[in-house]
Amino acid sequence: DSEYVIFVIDNSGSMAEIWEQVSNTMNRILDIHPKVKGFQVMNDNGIYLVDSTRRKWLPDTKRRRNFVKKQLHNWIAYSSSSPVEGLQLALQTYANRYDKIAIYVLGDDFTGSSYDAVIDAVNRVNPRGASGEAKVRIHGIGFLSRAGGTPRYSTLMRAVTERNRGSFLALPAQ
Repeated sequence: DSEYVIFVIDNSGSMAEIWEQVSNTMNRILDIHPKVKGFQVMNDNGIYLVDSTRRKWLPDTKRRRNFVKKQLHNWIAYSSSSPVEGLQLALQTYANRYDKIAIYVLGDDFTGSSYDAVIDAVNRVNPRGASGEAKVRIHGIGFLSRAGGTPRYSTLMRAVTERNRGSFLALPAQ
């Protein structure tokens, strides 16, 4: 039911260890949206994968999808392992200007200090419809760490997705 898709991806060191799985997961998610009006990819800090497309949509063409998949393979950018900045930027940039947006947050850790602060920040910038429901759907994909990390990311994203008409899925690291 989405016409636009945004990926907010943690590309920190712990995710680098499983980057092929992360890339494949993003590609599969994009594949379940065979035709959208536009899509975008940024990291958890709001750094765009393709900087020249900042605040714009990537056109949904086979050529552009293949380009993004190649760029994603070698993406290096600062990451704080907290989806807050990326989520806020995506919502502030696109939510009020476009309908039927889905955001997919891919990560494995949350380094922030407060779940409530993140939930409140997302609630402030995700517009509500007449029914009071969140306008933008936010989904979360959690990668369980091989190193036996904490459940902080899963805890946060379950709460965020529940309040924003989304789903959360935890995947074992392969």
